[in-house]
Amino acid sequence: SGINTNLSPTKSKEIQKFNGNPLSLCYDSKLFNSLLIPSKSTTCHRCGLYGSLRCSQCKQTYYCSAACQRKDWSAHNIVCKPVNKLINYFCCWKGIVTEFKHPGEFYLQIYSSAVLEYIGKLSVSLRETYTNMAIQEEYIPIKGEVCVAKYFVDQTWNRIIVQEVDVLQKKAQVLYIDFGNGEVVPFSRLQQLKKNIELFPPCAIKCRVANVIPTAGGWTNDCINTVKPLIAEQYCSGKILDIIQEEFISFAVDIELPGSGKHLDCVLVEMGHGLRLKEQIIKSENSNESYFEAIRNKSDEEEKSVEQGNNLKMLSLNIGEEFSAAIAHILTPEDFFCQYLKNSSQLCELQLSVNEYCGRLPAHSNFHPAVGDVCCAQYTEDNQWYRASVLAYVSEDSALVGYVDYGNFEILNLSRLCPMSPNLFKLPVQAIKCSLAGVKSPSKTWTLEAISMMKKLVQNKMITVKVVDKKDNSSLVELMDTSVNPSISINKCLIDAGIADMTAMLTVEESLNKMEWTKVELAVNQVVDVLVCMVYNPGEFYCQILKEDAMYRLNELNKSLAKYCQQSSPYFLKPTVGEPCCAFFLGDYNWYRALVKEILPNGYVKVHFVDYGNVEEVKLDKLRQISAEFLRLPFQGIQCWLSDIKPIRREWSKEATARFRMYVAGIKLRARVLDIRDRGAGLQLTDLSTDHPQTINDILISENLALKEGLPSRGNCNNNPIKKINSHIDSKIQATSSPYLWKTIEFPVNASIPVHILEVINPNLFYAFPINNKGKLQRMTMELLEHCNSQKNRPSFTPRIGDACCARFLCDNYWYRAIVLDISNSEVKVVYVDYGNIETLPFSRVLPISPSFLELPFQIIRCSFEGIMQLPGSDSLLVTDQLKKLVLNQRVLITVKGIHENVHAVSVLKQSENGTLNIADTLVLEGLAKPIKSHNQSVLDKEIHQINCCCLELQKKVEKHEQILLFLLTKSIDQDKFTEMKSLLRLA
Repeated sequence: SGINTNLSPTKSKEIQKFNGNPLSLCYDSKLFNSLLIPSKSTTCHRCGLYGSLRCSQCKQTYYCSAACQRKDWSAHNIVCKPVNKLINYFCCWKGIVTEFKHPGEFYLQIYSSAVLEYIGKLSVSLRETYTNMAIQEEYIPIKGEVCVAKYFVDQTWNRIIVQEVDVLQKKAQVLYIDFGNGEVVPFSRLQQLKKNIELFPPCAIKCRVANVIPTAGGWTNDCINTVKPLIAEQYCSGKILDIIQEEFISFAVDIELPGSGKHLDCVLVEMGHGLRLKEQIIKSENSNESYFEAIRNKSDEEEKSVEQGNNLKMLSLNIGEEFSAAIAHILTPEDFFCQYLKNSSQLCELQLSVNEYCGRLPAHSNFHPAVGDVCCAQYTEDNQWYRASVLAYVSEDSALVGYVDYGNFEILNLSRLCPMSPNLFKLPVQAIKCSLAGVKSPSKTWTLEAISMMKKLVQNKMITVKVVDKKDNSSLVELMDTSVNPSISINKCLIDAGIADMTAMLTVEESLNKMEWTKVELAVNQVVDVLVCMVYNPGEFYCQILKEDAMYRLNELNKSLAKYCQQSSPYFLKPTVGEPCCAFFLGDYNWYRALVKEILPNGYVKVHFVDYGNVEEVKLDKLRQISAEFLRLPFQGIQCWLSDIKPIRREWSKEATARFRMYVAGIKLRARVLDIRDRGAGLQLTDLSTDHPQTINDILISENLALKEGLPSRGNCNNNPIKKINSHIDSKIQATSSPYLWKTIEFPVNASIPVHILEVINPNLFYAFPINNKGKLQRMTMELLEHCNSQKNRPSFTPRIGDACCARFLCDNYWYRAIVLDISNSEVKVVYVDYGNIETLPFSRVLPISPSFLELPFQIIRCSFEGIMQLPGSDSLLVTDQLKKLVLNQRVLITVKGIHENVHAVSVLKQSENGTLNIADTLVLEGLAKPIKSHNQSVLDKEIHQINCCCLELQKKVEKHEQILLFLLTKSIDQDKFTEMKSLLRLA
């Protein structure tokens, strides 16, 4: 049967060149189908159900379980033939291990002129096709598709197979089929495989070590760390022992290790990491029992081994220490060993003593040190004896040893080992394990070029070593070649040569001052004044405690941080998740403290601004290393949630979030801590800005935007998790939110001002514009226009309701100061605060505003109704709608009764056909509000009550005057009646 592909005859012939090579995956035609053909259905030979287990001897018959295979064995063993007899070849190969995950999964790139030719052609073809290609639209792949991706490290295009697709996150988990490594790639770095790209078979083949299984049920980290240096990025040779038909073909291989000639399966077994499969796992009724018995026996043997008590002392290095050294052994720039030159004479004396001691000893044919023991080992290159440690056994008569004073290691026959005299333990280990600070490999592994260059730079030289930090069991160091003038930094040489990338390198002072930080914490039943600085929804927001000293210290810290960051340089390519840093916020072009949340594959880093609560994506070059002095002030942003309430449905609605944001924006609130959980502090928030305090929690319930905790939610009929997707209006919030920065003009108390009502949010907040107020704005407006026009790369900016911003007026295309009144999916409604116009604009016509343009007060004023409050249980939307009918876009007269937090408490009078209309009284008459006494009226009542003597006399006179007025209204006016009026007046 032929391969069903849509290839031209030329391409088909090119592919067929690989058919004779079992290492080629070309005969697995489904790899290059855009939609994968489902793998062959396998049914149990005994019961007919689905079965994925195969007979380990013939590899042909499938079973669903060991029980079914045991029942079928009496019939199957007649036809069962070992697979080795069916395969008449053991294909030998030579290649390089490009990716090593564990002995059960690694990738080989076959070393041959044909493969090198294909890789070269493929690289050129991909570069020419995709490098300068104009991307028309975002490409959405499907699982199993072969396409191309731009690799994050070197930004080159390579072939991949899509393993998983996350449409919501717009990301895909992919495998680079020519190299074997995987990566999570955003859709923006994926493209369809063009027809002009030759369909060469994948150059990396998936392999596992044959005939060995892990002892612990899985390959341990200890095993991986031991084996990986032996074969990763190494040229190896071996042969195929089996072909495994899974979703894609993989190979069970026998690998011969470079240098020692040992086979990897033998090394794994003899080091205790693997068990050899001498028989089929599932062949007889006792197979499972014997398999687990073998594991138990192996564990018992390991428990019986006891380490010797002789231990060498380790040299202790301190951060900031500088010393002269010789580089003894280099594995990579991140893994090498150096020696103290000041101990060189002692080391020479030790070497003489070791060789003299070992030369006197007879051959120790029965010497069998335990793993971890220190002994003497005879180095193969010079046949001299050195101190060494046994790292692992690779066979019964050979072990992997490391030379403790030099850092190198090799596999030796046990005849080249001998026990060590106690007096040879006195000198501490002279090999100091080091790693170059501030450099990292551009790819996952170091190239031979980088290793060779480092060796060339340091060999046969006296190097100055400076310890700048510690990491695990290594010292992070800076190497300086002081034999030349000026001195040369080895770290910098590797970076400048382009064979190493720069990464974070702390100064000695910063390493000594370890990055420790704290955050402001609350306690249950604690009552504090807070300011809400970031809102995601009523179930997740951030507050700052309003303490004068804390706010002052934070402001001063931000100023110092800005100066510090302007003088610093970008310091790392890839920061560490969870570490503190300085991050640049595009919302107001300032630097703030942040924590790294996630490393994104598009060159950005997701950070959490710890003093304000917002999360942003920041370019790598907009991050700076933070000094320990900036971490002394606890993080001020406190994660909170409204306690004792819950959303109507599963998630908080946009309306509830917008309403909550409106109630808390820029207002000092009284917070009572009711609960402390992992998600922060559960608060009861109270607005004390009016004479009748309002609890925000209760307001949301009364407006039918939330339920009391304990009541059933709507639409809560199943427990399937729903992924939370934040609204776009929450995605970009300024670190220093603008509602807390802008202020309006203030009028004196009792002043009456004719105004135009621009927008009504609710009775507690509406915007008015003084009709006769011209303002001296020309200079500021021109500066604002220059500032906005000068921004060529305008940042993406999505404000929130109540934010100040710059808005581009549609009529003249000039930029003016504005406030956001409302937000929709694609537009924003603004009021131009110095002129009163209202417009709805696309997001592209609004920009964040710089604090310098907020110094001049806005000509618009914020107002609230004085003397009324909403009736409990009334519909707040109905009240707001009625207010809009009465005053929106109307000319009214307001009288200022008081000012609090830059909001004018006012009475509102409106001229109508029936005369002057008091808006507050109208709402009371319509049953939408109830009157309340103002603070001034309460004080006046108190004063009147205290002046008893005057009030009583005055009250009597008033009663007499009332009688006279009643007389005038009810009696006819004639001459006879005036006498009666006069007598009443005399009495009054």
